Amino acid sequence: MHPIEQFAYEFNVQHDYFECHEVLEELWQAGQRQDESLVALIQLAVARYHHRRGNSAGAMRTYPKAFQKLEYHAGSLSTQGIDVHRLLALQPVFMQTDYEHIPLPLTPDLEQQINNLPIERLQDLSFLRHKHVLRDRQDVITARQIALTARQKK
Repeated sequence: MHPIEQFAYEFNVQHDYFECHEVLEELWQAGQRQDESLVALIQLAVARYHHRRGNSAGAMRTYPKAFQKLEYHAGSLSTQGIDVHRLLALQPVFMQTDYEHIPLPLTPDLEQQINNLPIERLQDLSFLRHKHVLRDRQDVITARQIALTARQKK
């Protein structure tokens, strides 16, 4: 599955904003650091994650940055299947104090692709809300330890 398709699936179907961030962060780290449109989507996912967790201050600081980049990269994002014009029109709704899930507006082609994917059962909302502290990070810890050991040997 293409990363933008995965992002849209996680955002709209699973409501897993943390995973949205992870999917695009991986792509960004893999060599597309110059693609600020990915940063716009990552920031939107981060803002949604903060918002759902009740961190309104963090969300309200991040939304404007995300929407500014979304507007700037509207052309690029539209070719990737994001209906940026509808998304930008929803900015006031996203920035309301109380969190509610708002689907990411997609172009008809990407919407159809997402609708054709098998729907997995939504994860436990408590886990999704606090995923950054509840997830298994052993692989990250191990990779960091290996890198540290390699640096110390030099």
